[in-house]
Amino acid sequence: MHFTGPLTAPDLTLHFVSPDAPPSRLTRALKPGEVRLAGRGEDQDEAVALAPQDAAQAREIGRALAGLAREVGARAVQVSPTEHAAAFALSAAAAGWQDRRYKSPQEGEGEDAAEVQLHLEGLSADEQTRLAGVLRGLTFARELVSAPGNALNPATLAREAQKLEGPGGLEVEVWDESELRARGLGLLLAVGAGSETGPRLIRLTLPARGERRRVIALVGKGITFDTGGYSIKPAAGMYGMKNDMGGAGAVLGAMAALGELAGQIPEGVEVRAYVAAAENMVGPRAMRPGDIYRAANGKTVEVTNTDAEGRLVLADALTVACDEGATEVIDLATLTGVKVSALGNDFAGLFCNDRALASGLQAAADAAGELLWELPLHQPYLKSYQKGTIADLKNSDMQPAGGSIKAALFLQEFVTRPWAHLDIAGNATNEETATGWGVGTLVEYVLGAR
Repeated sequence: MHFTGPLTAPDLTLHFVSPDAPPSRLTRALKPGEVRLAGRGEDQDEAVALAPQDAAQAREIGRALAGLAREVGARAVQVSPTEHAAAFALSAAAAGWQDRRYKSPQEGEGEDAAEVQLHLEGLSADEQTRLAGVLRGLTFARELVSAPGNALNPATLAREAQKLEGPGGLEVEVWDESELRARGLGLLLAVGAGSETGPRLIRLTLPARGERRRVIALVGKGITFDTGGYSIKPAAGMYGMKNDMGGAGAVLGAMAALGELAGQIPEGVEVRAYVAAAENMVGPRAMRPGDIYRAANGKTVEVTNTDAEGRLVLADALTVACDEGATEVIDLATLTGVKVSALGNDFAGLFCNDRALASGLQAAADAAGELLWELPLHQPYLKSYQKGTIADLKNSDMQPAGGSIKAALFLQEFVTRPWAHLDIAGNATNEETATGWGVGTLVEYVLGAR
């Protein structure tokens, strides 16, 4: 779906009824969040729903409407006013997204066959502009995460990022293997060594308006495919590992949105993004269990498990972000499977070393309709990564207990600024569909920066 102005001939119209109104034949037993088809006409269908009482209900109705529109083949959808219009509209538009790039076109189907027009009465021009920007970022992120590994590798991911240059003065710089080696990013180089396509660090900058007073750095894990390396995954665990760059997708999607909305970013706030991109493959140059590499901050790391690669590439990217003067750093990564065991697929795990940053992210996530749950940075757990090695750190102790916490503690060894880590394992996809999780939270956080 995409947002549009008033429709002269909508083929599906949604009307809201008050939950306190006497039930009619059409609204009897109608549940909050439900959309019911009320009438069908030759040219137009009518649907009803209870007026949402909060943003969460509005999002639920939006998703239901998108499903109904798909079911009845609606191409132009009009919705009555609601005080939770923004939440409703973004949810409906996002739920209507389908990745049709890899499907053969049906007979008589044009290039815009999947596009559905959506008009919500009462939505202001400014709200529509903001929603359109966020939707653009969501779509960009979802297309990246959805792309198969043979279409998206570190080099092609960098080219996709370069397409974002322009709006808001957004600049993109790509560091290839020679540049990474010159700058000492030994962990990122190690992870990408087994792939025919070498690693990249993709660096984006959205300059501040006026005098720069704050630099927000967004860091994304960009493993475009993860075999596990020599610590190879089983077949069932390897399928779907094209999605292991969900953090990178969210960060790039947020930058796509913020480029469109640059005029709404508070003055003096600069936004930078760092995407550590690599394929974790098996090959003659691939890292082996027991190998030791030096990180960009000088620490040495022994690789005990080549399938714990995300924390390695993030470590170097976090170091660069801090060294380049970020005032706060937020990383997103599909990092640990045990996060899914702890929190499932709806909540992302939040780890943070700064109360103000944690509170700001929680408020941003609430506004975006994304769920966060803070977990502790319990420092004694790091000891298992420090003992039994001749290096400064191991990248894994091979024990799943507390695995998400230990991975976050490993990352903390590479930050010198207020920092938050969002473990989005399980959030980046929903039933094999890319979600763009994190784009909304990051955009809300940046636009709310004061």
